[in-house]
Amino acid sequence: MRLELDVGNTRTKWRLCDDYSVFESGLDLMGELAMEPWWVTVVGLVWVSSVHRELDEQILSVFPKAQFANSQVSHKGLSNSYQDAHKMGVDRWLAMLAVWHEEPDRPHIVIDAGTALTLDVIDEFGRHVGGYICPGFKMMKTSLLGGTKRVLAEDSWQLGRALGNNTQSCVDHGIQDMVACWLEHHRALQPNAKIWVTGGDGERLVSLLSSRVAFEADLVLDGLKIYFS
Repeated sequence: MRLELDVGNTRTKWRLCDDYSVFESGLDLMGELAMEPWWVTVVGLVWVSSVHRELDEQILSVFPKAQFANSQVSHKGLSNSYQDAHKMGVDRWLAMLAVWHEEPDRPHIVIDAGTALTLDVIDEFGRHVGGYICPGFKMMKTSLLGGTKRVLAEDSWQLGRALGNNTQSCVDHGIQDMVACWLEHHRALQPNAKIWVTGGDGERLVSLLSSRVAFEADLVLDGLKIYFS
């Protein structure tokens, strides 16, 4: 029995699994542990992707033998473009490992739509060409509303990209159209690349696009298995 953790900036995704099946999963590990779930005592391995170091000690207090992944110079045919590979967020590295393992020898664009919005490009030789780190949907909206006095909008979102005819739709559609146009621009630059989307806002991003992309909710967790195999 194995526990896999994707510790992000705002949530900790987890799944309890073996090499064949997923038994339980969730988005709030600490909340789950507070209820003393049955599986804590039977977990044999704990694999962790973490970009939230403050939670690492909490995880180790419950699972002292937890193993933490780190970004690498190269692994299984994928190479890192960072001069200091360990400075790349491990979630980005694991997501790229997952897609390269799934479909090697072709270019890929990997987008993680979470608290931050990241985009990484892999060429057909498995080389990470480079990437971007930008504010995510919610961060853009919070920044806009917090930095203006007369732009008022609800926290909820109106899905769409059309020109807005009230402040709410102007804000929501404007942010969503900007992100979608950005992705479509990179698709045009890499027409042979397969587009992969993951992250908490990934489904929303996919719904904004007219062309097909691959949405995989657990790319980071999938990458953990490649990393530790």
